[in-house]
Amino acid sequence: MRKLTRRQFVKAGAVTAGAAAGAILLGPTLNLGSLVPQEKKAAAATAQWVASGCNGCVGWCPLQVKVVEGKAVKIRGNPNSKWTRGKLCPRGRLNLQILYDPDRVKKPLKRTNPKKGRDQDPGWVEISWEEALNTVAGKLKELRDKGTPERFALFRGRYTPLDADILYGRFGKAYGTPNTISHSALCDETNKSGNWYARGKYSYSSPDLEDANYILAFGTPFLESHRPTTGVLAAWPEGRRGRAIRPKTVVVDPRLSITAAKADEWVPINPGTDGALALGIAHHILTLGLWDRKFVGDFVDTAKKFVGGEAVAEADWQDAYTTGLVKWWNLFLKDFPPAEAAKKTGIPEETIKRLAREFAISKPAVTMRGRGAGAWPGNGTYNIYAIYGLNGLVGSVEVKGGVNQDASVTYSPEPIPLVQDDAAKAGTTKPRIDEKGTIKFPYADVITNNAADNVLKDYPYPIEVALGYWNNFTFSAPGCKRWEQALAKIPFVVHHTTHISEWSMYSDIVLPAKTYLEKWSAGAPAGGASVWSGVTLFQPVVEPLYDTKSEVELAIALGKKLGEHYPSIKKSFDGIGGPHGDTAEGYTKARTEVFWKALPGGWDEFKQKGTVNVGPYKFKWEFDTPSKKFEFYTGNLKALFEKLKVTNADLDTYHIKARGDLVYVPHYEDPTFIGDAAKYPLSLVTYKNQLNQEGRSANTQWAQEMYLNPLYGTGWTNLAEVNPETAKKYGIAEGDAVYVESEVGRIKATAKLSEGIHPAIVAMAYGQGHWAYGRWAKDKGANPNEITGVMYEHITGMAAYYNTRIRVSKV
Repeated sequence: MRKLTRRQFVKAGAVTAGAAAGAILLGPTLNLGSLVPQEKKAAAATAQWVASGCNGCVGWCPLQVKVVEGKAVKIRGNPNSKWTRGKLCPRGRLNLQILYDPDRVKKPLKRTNPKKGRDQDPGWVEISWEEALNTVAGKLKELRDKGTPERFALFRGRYTPLDADILYGRFGKAYGTPNTISHSALCDETNKSGNWYARGKYSYSSPDLEDANYILAFGTPFLESHRPTTGVLAAWPEGRRGRAIRPKTVVVDPRLSITAAKADEWVPINPGTDGALALGIAHHILTLGLWDRKFVGDFVDTAKKFVGGEAVAEADWQDAYTTGLVKWWNLFLKDFPPAEAAKKTGIPEETIKRLAREFAISKPAVTMRGRGAGAWPGNGTYNIYAIYGLNGLVGSVEVKGGVNQDASVTYSPEPIPLVQDDAAKAGTTKPRIDEKGTIKFPYADVITNNAADNVLKDYPYPIEVALGYWNNFTFSAPGCKRWEQALAKIPFVVHHTTHISEWSMYSDIVLPAKTYLEKWSAGAPAGGASVWSGVTLFQPVVEPLYDTKSEVELAIALGKKLGEHYPSIKKSFDGIGGPHGDTAEGYTKARTEVFWKALPGGWDEFKQKGTVNVGPYKFKWEFDTPSKKFEFYTGNLKALFEKLKVTNADLDTYHIKARGDLVYVPHYEDPTFIGDAAKYPLSLVTYKNQLNQEGRSANTQWAQEMYLNPLYGTGWTNLAEVNPETAKKYGIAEGDAVYVESEVGRIKATAKLSEGIHPAIVAMAYGQGHWAYGRWAKDKGANPNEITGVMYEHITGMAAYYNTRIRVSKV
């Protein structure tokens, strides 16, 4: 295959995606020159820019598509958006190839081979939507009529807020199942816990990267894979250009990511010890007297100081807008100086002290945290709490350049109420297959990966029908082969998807989905990177290419089909679009009324602009905690544990070693690993690169060609990235075929030697290793999730991704 340089890639993306499928697919007969005349031809024809949105992450960023003679030929950012500054990240530009991908599912498919497995051909035959809907509704009716609606499980992957409301929420509740299982606990749930502990709201937060003077990022390659991707890519460089103070960016990560390479400083850290660094920094800030007195408070006698190893009397301290600092100091911080943090992290003591001073005096300074710090059993949630707490210490909470709460974006209510009959009420009160609501996962909204094990055990009952949409847990979850076994066990599986994925290969019916550029919906960014937010309108930019339905259309179709048999379901879906009609457009119009009715041009103006800005964010120093203050001693977690009567045995289940009040303050816990260190001496660190559109980009050739290009100059694969000293120890040279093996399994990869890899780890990009999904995705590289062990951060239910021990050997 002819290789594509970065210059050619950027030029191709900027010029055109072609006026038809054949023109945009950069395949083995790559001809960039042929793309340029297409753009010139497009310029001569009647062209219009149509606004829509990207669903590549939970940024739901607005974009514009150039449409010529009914063909989408180019994508750009939406200049009407303040939170993206009219920009669009590389993921968003892949939407053209997703739209015109010839490997998309074009019509509903029915399986004819009852055997399921990787080695089985499903024997797909095309059927009509009428037959598909009748088949699915028939299976659901059978379950409901025998009084077991809870045996239906609905699995959600990528989504927009509106389709989550109507399909994942309304449809599941109206039908009567408690088992609506989202992908969220495979994403970044633990990230939300620090927010909940300290400020009382379980959600993502928004670091103001435009106005910060110092950014300290733990375990997050935020320029590549941090929500909202476009917002971050727009805000971070804006903050570094044309300001009197050029902000410093420090990235803490075992791997030299693109973000670390672009930062001012990279701090390689022992995996899983991010919290230790944050705590060592906190100790030093306090002993230097550099905390923010206006926000945090001060000693009654202002001459007093924090002295390492010495306790502070509560009576000697006066809180301001925080509480619990003295408890935190006495319970843990006083005995955890930078020297102790250095032992845990492998970072020199003097470096920790310097970072502490820089962070404290460079106001406003802000921390960021990601999966690398939080997706760990036991200590992950405390890593996040400690990192988030640093913002409080230096007064960088609810201020310009600090960390703020998401700007509130509230949609208009659904036009009709949800109606549940007795069967639905009974079904939705049954225990869930992921064990949400149990003491085992005390504050989890979902425990995605746990559902696979319980399906296999028929716990708390068998699952007989499953519907998944825009998900592929058979690829994306740790220990993903368990999901293959679980799906093979479920008698009837349905998948709503754009491509035949690994999940689809275990399905009985495959329903073709519309791409982002063909559907109606709306979204607003989860998290942020500045003081602005907003709402994005998704609308079709071209006529649907194939016989497909969106998630909203699927929910309405199934709701009305089942409504023929159940009056409560009929009442839950008849009139769902209000006065605008029971269509995806009508539902979207009804749910976004609060935005478009405020515009002079109403709905037409909203469609033309494609976005409504919300902001700027209004700061407030009153929080949603029990004390209404920023808490260094979390009242929320304490109240929850007391309510549930959490015991020491429960804490052991959570892999938490602390006892007593120490449980409720940021503290250090050694990371918990899977595997014997003597047999598996290294750790596996997986990461998402900038072109990984949550799995939807695997079959796009632009993404494949540039997959690892920015750092390693290669694509169409992933690599086993190893430090040269580590490689030398195991007799491995650049380009060698190697086995990467854990106690779970073994995969084969090509070795890449890099000084940017911590000597204790092997790093691998997630997103390759598909055995389905399309001609350009299949059999490229290896999937590290196949050898990743299964554990959880139990408080939030987040799957652990980084604690699997491995060994590497030459093939």
